[in-house]
Amino acid sequence: MASHACQTTMNAEHDSAEFSETQRYAPLVLNLGRALLHVGSPAHRLESAMQIMADRLGLKAEFFSTPTALIVSLGDDRQQQTFLVRSEPGSANLSKLADLTAVMEELADGSIEPETADERVRAIDRAPPEYGWWSAIAAFTLIGGGIASLLGGGWRETLLAAPLGAVAGLTVIWMRRHLERSRLINPLAAALITFLGTLWCGFDAKTALMPAIIAAMLPLLPGMDMTTASRELATGHVVSGSSRLAFAVMIFALLAFGMVLGGMAGQAIIGPIDLVEPSPRPDWLPFAGVLAGALGLMLLIQAHRRDWIWILAACLIAWAGANVGTYFEAPVIGAFTGALAIGMAGNLFVHFTRRPGSIMHIPGLILLVPGSIGMRSLAALLGDDILSGIETAMLAGIIAVALTTGMILASVLLPPRTTL
Repeated sequence: MASHACQTTMNAEHDSAEFSETQRYAPLVLNLGRALLHVGSPAHRLESAMQIMADRLGLKAEFFSTPTALIVSLGDDRQQQTFLVRSEPGSANLSKLADLTAVMEELADGSIEPETADERVRAIDRAPPEYGWWSAIAAFTLIGGGIASLLGGGWRETLLAAPLGAVAGLTVIWMRRHLERSRLINPLAAALITFLGTLWCGFDAKTALMPAIIAAMLPLLPGMDMTTASRELATGHVVSGSSRLAFAVMIFALLAFGMVLGGMAGQAIIGPIDLVEPSPRPDWLPFAGVLAGALGLMLLIQAHRRDWIWILAACLIAWAGANVGTYFEAPVIGAFTGALAIGMAGNLFVHFTRRPGSIMHIPGLILLVPGSIGMRSLAALLGDDILSGIETAMLAGIIAVALTTGMILASVLLPPRTTL
């Protein structure tokens, strides 16, 4: 009896000590998860990163992530506590992601205490964006003008896409200041861009409309969400992947509706416009477009200034991969090749710098994602061109799968040392 009582006392003390450790680390775990949601981490990366940190802290933990919520269960079956972290869908913020990764590395090395780490995580999460309100205008302008040539446009389309991108950036800044108004950002921006582009093409009949407006809308296109959803589904995160895919389809639909509305309004003023071939493209224009696009992406995804060179490298790799697809007249091959090269380059970056591979992965994939193809698909469907719309939609889906396969293969061939 005495032995049994002693064993019971020891178990109670062990449970009490384990409960105390859980209580000590719970705020850090929850705040870290909330911060990773805010910077747009996909489910497979967020859950893996959280599990690694829980293991390093000696916690028994399980995680379940969706784009808008994180469920955290801490402790064993006898003393398990479950927490819910709710968040609005986050957008990529690479400067905060890099800072959070640095905190996690220092905590793993024992350089800082959990309480200090928690304070730093909360400070990073509350910090204002790396760049001010002007960054949206600059990012949309640079990306629009830079990417137009990569979508097949020439110098005329580039000159049109840049100011249309500025209009989109101004629309985003104005609309996002009010919650209800912000829900109309995508259709209104698409309508304004298409309306103004249609008016311009009515006066300059030699400018091709589609490359210009697609380039101007690129930061709004959910091609990255579509690719992330494909990877989440491929890695078994069915709930998160399905919801993210449904969200991407809805954004595509809103943008396509805005395009149709803007085009009809413009043609009601100037009459029908002819679909013409893009203007001539100088040999130096695509390279200049990559440089401008990389700078715009740095501002768009709120990366540190010192990371611009890595973002540029990722964009050049993506451009080279896309050119492989152009050479073989197979965009799926280009997407797979580009994703494989970007994935391996990002994993090498993690290995040598101990910083998040997303610094190279995200900007490179943005240039490869099937956003522009998906946009053309919905525009064709809304224009009653059913066969072309379905064919283009299938191509967009296959490209998303090719990107996912390339990234997964890169992680197999050259595994990263961390999961972020």
